[in-house]
Amino acid sequence: MNLTEEKIKCSVAERKRSHLKLLRHAATYESFLDVEKAAFKAGALDVKAKELMALSISIVTKCEPCMEWHLHQALTHGASEAEIYETIDVAIEMGGGPAAAYARFVVTALELARGETKDSSSADEDELSRG
Repeated sequence: MNLTEEKIKCSVAERKRSHLKLLRHAATYESFLDVEKAAFKAGALDVKAKELMALSISIVTKCEPCMEWHLHQALTHGASEAEIYETIDVAIEMGGGPAAAYARFVVTALELARGETKDSSSADEDELSRG
């Protein structure tokens, strides 16, 4: 397991572990969850579209836990791999080089979600030298 994969798995575990503590002890957490629920409710835009938007924003704002969460939610609501990569394209256009660097986190999270972790040694050496 590489460091990014480990970071993603730790982020998921931390989110699950801290959720109930935050509900019990943080005065604003439940209100935030209510805002989140209202924002992601299907309306003129379906939930998948909203999750893809949030994924793009997460990349641009460099929020790795947000990237993992919104990727998971987008996949849960039927996003295809092609839609995920187009979302990454939008993030890179809006956020430039830093967004491209954080997009790598999303690619690894996507591979983990799909059960497709890849050994970088199998990648084309020319492509590796570019990243």
